[in-house]
Amino acid sequence: MSNSTATAASEYIAVTDPEPPDDLEPPPKESIWAAGCVVARIGRNGDPEYLIVHRPRYHDWTLPKGKNDKGETLLETALRELKEETGIKGRKPRLIGSVGYITKTDNAKVVRWWLVKGGKEDFTPNSEVDKAKWVSLKKGRRKLTYRNDRNVLDRANDLYLSKSAGMIYLLRHAWAGARDDSDPDDRLRKLDKRGKRQRQVIRDLLMAHPITRIGSSNYPRCVATVKPLAKRLGVPLELEAALVEGSHPHRLVGLIAQLQEQSAVLCTHGDVIADLIGRLFAEGVPMDGPMEWEKGSIWELRTIHGRVVSGRYLSPTS
Repeated sequence: MSNSTATAASEYIAVTDPEPPDDLEPPPKESIWAAGCVVARIGRNGDPEYLIVHRPRYHDWTLPKGKNDKGETLLETALRELKEETGIKGRKPRLIGSVGYITKTDNAKVVRWWLVKGGKEDFTPNSEVDKAKWVSLKKGRRKLTYRNDRNVLDRANDLYLSKSAGMIYLLRHAWAGARDDSDPDDRLRKLDKRGKRQRQVIRDLLMAHPITRIGSSNYPRCVATVKPLAKRLGVPLELEAALVEGSHPHRLVGLIAQLQEQSAVLCTHGDVIADLIGRLFAEGVPMDGPMEWEKGSIWELRTIHGRVVSGRYLSPTS
């Protein structure tokens, strides 16, 4: 990247406050807005157990959740639904993230999840839930009916085992035509037809995982890649200088360090990803996948205390 391009990029960037927002935006009006809890406790063998519930109306096993009532905060909804469905009063809530669902009627449903500790209250069957079970992570993953719920349980387990546990979805922007190094405005390239198809696949893939933050380079091709995801989940899209093309590698390391306890999507460029992934391979961090970063691909990076401890490569699907 030339000095002139770097200067233009630095002038073009607008950086948001690195602190998480006090409140997240509501999803689109056509979405169904709901909230729920993953309830955890220590089992007899010292390992964590999680509460799953059976709903006779749907003949499914899921996690306690329900629709938001007017005037309620989402946390109030989550705790109320937990109490109504199970009799348990959740304690010490910690945000897991927002997950998108597609219902049988094709309506968009967004659920915000919290991890809570359960008390010793007894479960009483009711019209909504006729069974409740405390299960291990392994049994819970087998028993839960929906993939999205399994993803929520996985993330809750990470947070329960380590308060600083983070998840980074390091995403390279979707296809945006060919690079023209002679064009000083190459940074303004937009997604092409292939890229627009690809971003829908990316949205559907990532909204099935709990997300708390979405960050992007300010280049239009990056913003356009994650904007549909941000809109669907009601999570603000934050522009980050560390994700701009040509950014110093230490900036991305510093950004990830700030995202402890977060589950964040970070959309950036090939050179930024290459610097970080190459460094992680060189340091011997367990990395499941090739040293690649194709357009539209994702590196899932698990972190503890803001440092990457493992990675998994997801190839682009379109």
